[in-house]
Amino acid sequence: MQLKQLRKLAPEISFLLIAGLTLLAILLLQFDWQNAFANLIGLWYSGQALFKPEGSTLENLLYPAFVWLAITFLLKELSPQPSFWPRLITSIGIAVLGIRYELWRFFGSLNLDDPLNGTLSVLLFFAELLTVVNTIAFFLHTIFSYDRSPEADILSQAVISQAYQPSVDIILPTYNEGVDILRRSVIACQAMDYSNKKVFLLDDTRRPEVRALAEELGCGYFDRPDNKHAKAGNINHALPYLSGELLVVFDADFVPSKNFLIRTIGFFQDPKTGLLQTPQHFFNEDPISVNLGLEGILNNEQNLFFRFIQPSRDYFNSVVCCGTCFVIRRSALDEIGGIPTESITEDYFTSIKLQTHGYRVKYLNEALAAGLAPETISAYVNQRLRWGQGTLQSLFTDSNFLTVPGLNWQERLSQSLSIVYWFLSIPRVVFLVVPLAFLIFGLAPLRATVNEILYFFLPYYIANIMAFSWLTEGRRSAFWSDVYETIICVPMAITILRTLVSPKGKPFKVTPKGDTNSDGITINWSLITPLLTVMILTIIGIVMRSSSLQDTNVNPDSLVINIVWAVYNLSLLLICILVAIDVPQRRHTRFSHEEACELRLGAVVFSGVTEDLSEEGGRILLNRFEGLVDIEDEAPQTTLEGIFRLRSPSPLADMPIHAEVRWHDRRALAALRFEAAVTEVEVRLYFSNLTLAEQRRLIPYLYCQPGQWQDLQVPEFKTAWAMLQSVFRLHPLANSR
Repeated sequence: MQLKQLRKLAPEISFLLIAGLTLLAILLLQFDWQNAFANLIGLWYSGQALFKPEGSTLENLLYPAFVWLAITFLLKELSPQPSFWPRLITSIGIAVLGIRYELWRFFGSLNLDDPLNGTLSVLLFFAELLTVVNTIAFFLHTIFSYDRSPEADILSQAVISQAYQPSVDIILPTYNEGVDILRRSVIACQAMDYSNKKVFLLDDTRRPEVRALAEELGCGYFDRPDNKHAKAGNINHALPYLSGELLVVFDADFVPSKNFLIRTIGFFQDPKTGLLQTPQHFFNEDPISVNLGLEGILNNEQNLFFRFIQPSRDYFNSVVCCGTCFVIRRSALDEIGGIPTESITEDYFTSIKLQTHGYRVKYLNEALAAGLAPETISAYVNQRLRWGQGTLQSLFTDSNFLTVPGLNWQERLSQSLSIVYWFLSIPRVVFLVVPLAFLIFGLAPLRATVNEILYFFLPYYIANIMAFSWLTEGRRSAFWSDVYETIICVPMAITILRTLVSPKGKPFKVTPKGDTNSDGITINWSLITPLLTVMILTIIGIVMRSSSLQDTNVNPDSLVINIVWAVYNLSLLLICILVAIDVPQRRHTRFSHEEACELRLGAVVFSGVTEDLSEEGGRILLNRFEGLVDIEDEAPQTTLEGIFRLRSPSPLADMPIHAEVRWHDRRALAALRFEAAVTEVEVRLYFSNLTLAEQRRLIPYLYCQPGQWQDLQVPEFKTAWAMLQSVFRLHPLANSR
């Protein structure tokens, strides 16, 4: 038995031996043990001996960075898809380099010569310390994770065989979402493959059109006389009227896959499972990628959290309920007194309270539903501000995870990382403005030379860049993390400070969905103004300092260090300003589909292949179009109406859809008139006056196919190149749609 176990561990053992021997060889070639021990003793007495570069040649200065590059390339070569051991080695290495850098910052780079420089120097140090602590905690925390998909494979068999068939209530709380959005979500919920379910619309604005929609679709409907406690109050108001053993919650814009319930409710055969969360996926691009013209290149900003961080939180029983795409045991919800109302992030408190009552909050890392990401940058920022404010409010309630009974220290530590993350906006503001202290006022809050930056900072920085995209499997790069943090840093820093002073803060505000900008660009001046101000001051400072070639007596290298730092800040600021300019978007998301289809116009049937489809229409390429010229000649100025259908074995093969031809390739038809060789004709369709039966087939086809929502993973070099392109393309100013 022991021999079999040893054979199973052979790849891991080989990996450790190769990595360990390589690292040992590198260290032995360069490491002077006696000098290191002497330096350690020197640190005990002077606090500075270890924090001077070993020599001044470029080879010596870059040696730590090159060592880490060699180790990282080796690990990536041995494990392109990082497993436990590469994660462990890399994360510990980053932690060591981060601690090394912060020790140098504390012992060797503070400028305490006068009160003003000293204040700025200490402020910068603590800002960097918080950032490094968050980075180290992120890598160490995500060494461990749970993959519950194999467990779901087993547990779902009882659901499929109907051995386990609990009653399920599916609720969609709504406030200001349009009827077309609600129609799509209700139809998708009703299309899920599970019979013992009921669907309810919880209307918090008492709209007659929503009540009429519920009657048309045959789902339940509840409203209430007020909007107290917002979404949490809306759900709690409906609870006495619901009787399902399990409760499924979707935001009003989310559409579940047909197999959502089959994959999820099997976990509740364990009586200690209180809640199961699944990822939030988005079928439209977020405003950052849209405004930069980088659709399909950048991941949605939330993808890192839902597809990488949450599985790690599952390992420590600290999964965060995210307000949608989750299943909760009704008896457990009743036990905690319903959805908590102490904070505007009621979902976060729901998971905390369940954990304190001994229930397990689990995470299934499968995208089983998709919804609308905020379509405008202002909606995106407001959503993040609400999350940050609500998370910080937890520190001022009886459900404070630091003191509430029922959590162990690992769970409390894991939960605390959420607080640390939202505080990062303050260091980001510091990093933007501190270079101005030197460039404009000649202050030197950082006492450092270029040699010291190369020796102490560069290895940590390279380690972070090299590891981030690899360990997150292409879900995020270190470059774009800086961009995301910079975009919201000013309003988020204000929100954080205001929440600390007045925890109740601003009331709940619903994130608008379906509110697309379709006419022209929209400049968000409230977001741009502080960023543009810093950008202008930075440029002025660079010009002032470069033209006069002035420097400071404190540090002869301050000029080059601060200019390099300022140039990097300028690239971030330019990208963020471009992001804050909303470009026009389509009303409905188009999905790429390549399926055989046919279009009937009158008595003539044309065949072709679909290019893309949406709820409002589609684009097809006809490859059999005999007779199309004759139809065009008969009615050149009228709208052509016909019947569109997909061919077998498509789910839409048996359902014709009424369509109007809104555009066709007249150049191709003109060529046909002259008997030129034409292989295909592009036609664009508009689906007019769809019946309810047609909608019940089209919506599940577009949005509810099992496995259709894939996790986008983009290589580091591609996202880095995209960042460079963003600086020079000025996409929002050069493009309109």
